[in-house]
Amino acid sequence: MDWIKDMFAALDAEGVPGLFPYLHDDVLFRFGSFPPGHGRETFDETWRAISTDIASLSHELLDVWDMGESAVCRGNVTYELKDGRSVTVPFVNVFYLRDGKIAEYLIYVDASAVFGPSEA
Repeated sequence: MDWIKDMFAALDAEGVPGLFPYLHDDVLFRFGSFPPGHGRETFDETWRAISTDIASLSHELLDVWDMGESAVCRGNVTYELKDGRSVTVPFVNVFYLRDGKIAEYLIYVDASAVFGPSEA
């Protein structure tokens, strides 16, 4: 379970490239309702495309369930937006492992407050 804590610390500090050591080369990922993608570089490109309004993010892990070749975690993610807003929402991530790396990375989050229209 330490790998999950370490992975989120790397993500929060370095962004998506901080995840690369944890991801299988052909990782399948899905972020919320956005289309799925394959591969580390595509993961990074997709995140850059959808996160143009995000200055930084931080994760608070509440629970982690490690089942060997799969794991689930839940927590809160705080998005610091470039317009000065801070938005915290709950998330659940599901990971499937292959060869000790994440082969499938599923992110379940309602980030409509982040990616939807801002309130006036």
